[in-house]
Amino acid sequence: MITRHPARTSWSRRDVLRGSAAALMGAYGLAPRYGLAADIPTEYDGSKFQMAAPEPNPKRGGVMRYGILNRPPHFDVHQSGTVGNIGTQGCMFDNLIRRDPRDSGKTIVPDLAHSWEIAKDGKTYTFHLRQGVQFHDGTDFTSADIKATFDRIAKPPAGVSIPRTPLFRAVSEINARDKYTVEFKLAAPRSVNFMMSAFASGWNVIFSKKTLEENNYDLRKVLNIPGTGPFKTQRRVENEVWVMERNPNYWNKGLPYLDGIEVYHLLPFSPELGSAILSGRVDYARALDPATARKAAATPGLSTAKFYQSVIHATWMNAKRPPFDDPRVRRAMHLLFEKQVLVDVVKDVAPLMTGGFIYPFSEFATPRDQLAKRLGYQEDSGAGDQGG
Repeated sequence: MITRHPARTSWSRRDVLRGSAAALMGAYGLAPRYGLAADIPTEYDGSKFQMAAPEPNPKRGGVMRYGILNRPPHFDVHQSGTVGNIGTQGCMFDNLIRRDPRDSGKTIVPDLAHSWEIAKDGKTYTFHLRQGVQFHDGTDFTSADIKATFDRIAKPPAGVSIPRTPLFRAVSEINARDKYTVEFKLAAPRSVNFMMSAFASGWNVIFSKKTLEENNYDLRKVLNIPGTGPFKTQRRVENEVWVMERNPNYWNKGLPYLDGIEVYHLLPFSPELGSAILSGRVDYARALDPATARKAAATPGLSTAKFYQSVIHATWMNAKRPPFDDPRVRRAMHLLFEKQVLVDVVKDVAPLMTGGFIYPFSEFATPRDQLAKRLGYQEDSGAGDQGG
């Protein structure tokens, strides 16, 4: 990730991130880089909670030019798992609750729900919602929108596929108790941290019941989906740019700090993306090649940051078709693929890490020094062949 700090502007990278309200998460909802959230209270009154930058007197104004893949396969965030959706559309929506960007997502804080109670038996989650919130099309936000959103996520209708559905397998019913109170009933208790992290997933944005009903609960072809977020669509040019403007009626008073965002379609690790950030055509870029990152780090006015990203590069075999239906063949393929060789070949283009079933940077993964001792994961590509 690289951010430009032009001399002609006075807003910082933190200002940009606070204003955008777009928290990028892992492809399947519970981002491994976040790990477990900080301790979550079972009762929380956030009726006075407002998101704001931690710095005193944050600067306002300006348009952020963002370089990222922005050609999504469709426009339905729930049905997606690509940054092509969440990287562009995230700032147009809010969530029930969210990760706090001020501590890098370690804490779960209010969003459209300001307060909550979790029953002692762990089977009932009650959320109290903000009043006076509107979607971009002027529709009032109520508990009916939360129910419609999560009914769809937990039990998608025919023809709709949502990667985060398994997170809500334990949810047996969702009740709108009144206009601004929603209740989730679980068939069996789950870890509070797990359930609250699932609710706080940046992918689980809130759609209006009206929009869902008008589009038969499938929003893949709906470009301008009304959200409640700090930005809304102004115009979009396929394969070029997505321009968003500040939502003047945003419920979180004082936000966003930016006047707008321009998202330019630039492929990850491409020379075009590197050239755009180094030449000043964009202010913020994601997924740059290491060579560009090194140049940027040495360039006055630019800052860089490294972080793990939950993207999998793998070869998938159809275990139902010969010869891959034989587990011995699959084990042999595992030993034959020279994973470390691939990592070495692309290290200056797209940095990768070898890993097992769990992301290698997860706190639950096998430590790297132990993984390297296992067959098929050795740094010496010939180690698995020893002994015939």
